[in-house]
Amino acid sequence: MPKFKLKLLPASDGDCMLLSWGDDGGPLSHMVIDGGRKGAYQHLNSELFRIVNAGEALALYVLTHVDADHIEGALAYLDDVNRPILPKDVWYNGLYQMRLADNRSMRQGDDWSKAISRLKLPLNRHFEGGVASIESALAPIDVEGLKIIMLSPDSAHLAAMGNLWTKWRETEERERREGMRAPKARQRPPVPQPLIVENLIADGETDPEPPNGTSIAFLAEWRGRSVLLGGDAHPNVLVTSLAPLAESNGGRCRIDLLKASHHGSAKNTTRQLIELLDCRRIAISTNGKLHGHPDPESIARFLHFGVSGPKHIYFNYDTDRTRPWADSNLEAKHNYRVHLPSSASGAIEIDLMADDLF
Repeated sequence: MPKFKLKLLPASDGDCMLLSWGDDGGPLSHMVIDGGRKGAYQHLNSELFRIVNAGEALALYVLTHVDADHIEGALAYLDDVNRPILPKDVWYNGLYQMRLADNRSMRQGDDWSKAISRLKLPLNRHFEGGVASIESALAPIDVEGLKIIMLSPDSAHLAAMGNLWTKWRETEERERREGMRAPKARQRPPVPQPLIVENLIADGETDPEPPNGTSIAFLAEWRGRSVLLGGDAHPNVLVTSLAPLAESNGGRCRIDLLKASHHGSAKNTTRQLIELLDCRRIAISTNGKLHGHPDPESIARFLHFGVSGPKHIYFNYDTDRTRPWADSNLEAKHNYRVHLPSSASGAIEIDLMADDLF
């Protein structure tokens, strides 16, 4: 039986994931998506050693964008001289790529670009012009048999972020002297009790953050199964990309798992997005620190506006923002099941080939 699985590693408030695929009896291919916070690297490092010991390869490392909760662990990986393996390819849009398309962790983005150059890693060679964008990949991309359809970013968002990055560089020396301010934790209201799904489904403001607008997001398909890896992508960009696919499939795009954009933020999981998907599984990566994700509105919209039938919700951390959704009465009422990690460290693996929807 073919193998296709996604592992959400402990990444604090960020993303660090391992996607693996292959046929039964043969070696698996692997892709890393983002590095999470710096502490996530120890968990990824263990996975990479396992890959090496199995005689397998790391086909691709995707750094979706420059936010610290995605790039810190990625930098730790490339800075580790004892790393077990390097990827065959890297996808990432730095300032150079954004200029071709024509803050807070932009310095780290420059550091990542320098590390790629220092290690002579192939960058964005699947894309025309070397920019990882929708416009540079109009046809599906093949990565060791895995079919990838780009959904984000578009050139307009890349160009806008490139302008911001250039302005940041102009003031870098002043900021270096003054010191960069640490991000402040955002106070979000607690998850309401009781949870009433119908009270949480109204759409509100969508994500305005320029770095998230440059996030790489894509569909990955293997042997008839698929996962949407949303990064921190803006919902309007995802909707624009998914709409033709949904239309050709009778109104909804069939996928087996949605890895929610931006850690389950209400500003990224909208009704319009959910109504374009024929999907019964959603996965969310965050421990809720700093930004208070996931928002209950995102989960409520998935349950209410998603296709009818049983659903599954996967969290890689058991927190006071995820645990309330595991209420048995709520699960029964809305026909879903919550999956929480078995250990306190936070990690969960999803078998995309399994037919386990109740």
